[in-house]
Amino acid sequence: MHRTLKWGFAALLALMPMTGAALPQEAKTIGIVTFSTSDVDTNQMIDTMTEAAEAKGWSVENLNANGDPSQAITSIKQLVTKGVDAIIVTVFDSTGLAAGLSAAEEAGIPVLSAGGGMAPGIALSASTGAAQPLIDLMMKNTGGKGTFLNLTYHPGIPCRERADAFDAAVAGKPEISATSNEISIPGAAETSQAFTSAWLTANAEAEGPFAIFNCYDDNAMGAIAALKQAGRTDVQVYSFNATAPAVQAVKDGAMTATLGVDLTSAGKMLVDQIPDILAAGDSWEPKSFVPGYTLVTKDNVDQFMADNPQ
Repeated sequence: MHRTLKWGFAALLALMPMTGAALPQEAKTIGIVTFSTSDVDTNQMIDTMTEAAEAKGWSVENLNANGDPSQAITSIKQLVTKGVDAIIVTVFDSTGLAAGLSAAEEAGIPVLSAGGGMAPGIALSASTGAAQPLIDLMMKNTGGKGTFLNLTYHPGIPCRERADAFDAAVAGKPEISATSNEISIPGAAETSQAFTSAWLTANAEAEGPFAIFNCYDDNAMGAIAALKQAGRTDVQVYSFNATAPAVQAVKDGAMTATLGVDLTSAGKMLVDQIPDILAAGDSWEPKSFVPGYTLVTKDNVDQFMADNPQ
């Protein structure tokens, strides 16, 4: 049984070769199990990993699991049957994929995780939860009191990490009234809008400050739609991923903050480590690393947009 090592992003980056020209790569095929093609940020990471693999002359096969862990397991097994060289799974909690990971391990195919955490059978994981900075900002802005709504999705490990951080932050605080709802994927924006509307109605006489803590930007846009429909401008909205619509919402004042994890670098890092993992074989030590992040608020949104025109 290998030890699981926790690596910082800079430390893992230092292991990468720093040569001026790329070395020839043996042709490989990698499979990517996508959490959901409706997730804008996941799609960005998939595109990055696909481009990084194809730049090496590798073939890539993407399978969409539609937010369903059982479908993710099926997808892993399909990729094993097809004999891919490595598999990358996005977002799904790695501990819930045991049947798929076991099949890959028996076939000698390493599995990497983009945001799903470590588990037996995972060779390398990019941890993308990054909840605490946004939690700290929300508690500071609200003074640690008020009426809060948490819109989450526990099958996704980044969402679970964020929900756990939210629960820990509000626990034992009688001055905070907190409601949590599980959104649906697909349908994140629609279910978030419905839950937000119901929360506003149920708390029509409640005392502020009011805040909505979202699992990620796609579902946050549904919450914002409900706030606009209700004519509410007194509710702070917090989210993750720094997608273009969310950043624009921060600029417009509809969103308080969005935290963007550097998924582009994380995705490339995962792909770039595959040759080393394959070469090491059984001697590879499972590792995880935390990508960098940026907290986008009204104070830096203009600079962030200038630095990230995409």
